[in-house]
Amino acid sequence: MHIDLGLDNFLQLLVNGLINGSAFALLGVAFGIILGVTGRFHFAFAFTYALSAYIAAEVGLAWNLPFWLAMVLGAIAGLVLGVLMEFLVYRPLARRSGAYALLTIFVSSLGLAIMGENLLSIIFHNSASESISGVSITAIKVGSVDFTSLNVEMVLTSWVLILALAVVMSRTKFGRMVRAVRSNPDMSLVVGVSPGAIFLAVFAIGSLLGGVAGVFQAAQTAATPSMGFEPIFYAFTVAFLAGAARPPVVVGLVGLAVGIVQSLSGLFLTSQYAGLVVFAILFIYVAVRPLQLRSVLSRPAQLPAA
Repeated sequence: MHIDLGLDNFLQLLVNGLINGSAFALLGVAFGIILGVTGRFHFAFAFTYALSAYIAAEVGLAWNLPFWLAMVLGAIAGLVLGVLMEFLVYRPLARRSGAYALLTIFVSSLGLAIMGENLLSIIFHNSASESISGVSITAIKVGSVDFTSLNVEMVLTSWVLILALAVVMSRTKFGRMVRAVRSNPDMSLVVGVSPGAIFLAVFAIGSLLGGVAGVFQAAQTAATPSMGFEPIFYAFTVAFLAGAARPPVVVGLVGLAVGIVQSLSGLFLTSQYAGLVVFAILFIYVAVRPLQLRSVLSRPAQLPAA
């Protein structure tokens, strides 16, 4: 343990927390909309996250695309994969598993994540991907605080997407349909809303947002087959602490708070223990509010009969 309460160090850690927290916010919103509506613990989110980064890197390099276009194509690839997982894997398994659908889908999702990591390793020879095309990173210094232009772009993009989703969920017919399915899938059928279509839609939205987060991470470092496994932990933590059924802005603010707390723990702990701080927050919350965990696990993983 070490203690560094200097103002410069505090400000740097605070800015780092805002940057990381914005990434956690986008991840939490992406994972939360899937979990909150479908009840599926989509651990294979890690696969769609990594695939988006690889596709953005590969198409950007092959076609000499600007960063933003490569990111869009990568995120769309993640969207397609997420929808296919729901339609071809989770839905048939849930239909056959009945009361055991939650466990069956969790195990299958874990299997998809592991398979995806190995598949990416085989395709890309177990190495980091090429750099994403068109990335321009400029160092920025404000007083004693350092960050980069890519950090600024990631923060702005994350919150624009979160706010856009919040508007869609609160002000559009589609948002009302999603809320109806989340509240009562059986009753939604009575008013003409198809839970199956909504399940696919939220998988598309969540996978798209997760893909954007994955591309930004790869732009800062590199795409690796296992890059999605740590983010899935943060995504679940944020969605769980906020409540997966809460509005996107609320989930995003919780993600921001988690990032700040994690970063400021550097005042007292070495950086290698930062993840442990987030795990401790989750553990304490589960111990204090076990009913929150029960509410997450009680979401219907099986579609109602039409």
